[in-house]
Amino acid sequence: MDREIFWAVLRLAVVLPLVLALAYLTVKYGVARSRLPASGARRRMRVVEQLPLGPRTGLSLVQVGGEYFLLAFHEGKVALLKEYGELPGELPAGVAAEGPDWQKMLARLKFPRAKR
Repeated sequence: MDREIFWAVLRLAVVLPLVLALAYLTVKYGVARSRLPASGARRRMRVVEQLPLGPRTGLSLVQVGGEYFLLAFHEGKVALLKEYGELPGELPAGVAAEGPDWQKMLARLKFPRAKR
């Protein structure tokens, strides 16, 4: 009986580090590499900026190719607010910018209002 326990513990001491090493290598090189584009490939899509508006609500400016899209998201729903051909630049100093009418833009999304 003691001999069987000895061999079981010895097998465990040999196999457990091997399994842990294989798991580490799989996570480090297998899973992580599958999410990245192929080496030398350029990403076609990137998030330029995000603005949280609430716990699960916000705006994202996303670049796809050479175009930019302003997206609103709320609890799994995504809506396109505006498309830009190029990234909007900053205005010169002293020039007042008339911003977009956010109330109208967000009202079009028909998000349910939070109960007070």
